[in-house]
Amino acid sequence: MSLSKQAKVLSKGQVDAVLGFVSGTRHVARNRVILLLSVRAGLSLLAHDGTPSPPL
Repeated sequence: MSLSKQAKVLSKGQVDAVLGFVSGTRHVARNRVILLLSVRAGLSLLAHDGTPSPPL
């Protein structure tokens, strides 16, 4: 299955906004690690199962 558009990569400001959101979740440490590792790996706004995630 190929995608017609390339997913957008998060900007620094968007990463900071998501980190702010994550700080209010139940599993702060886990969610923060997942986000930061994903950003570090160069992952984009494409969910891990291949479905596009909603825009921020």
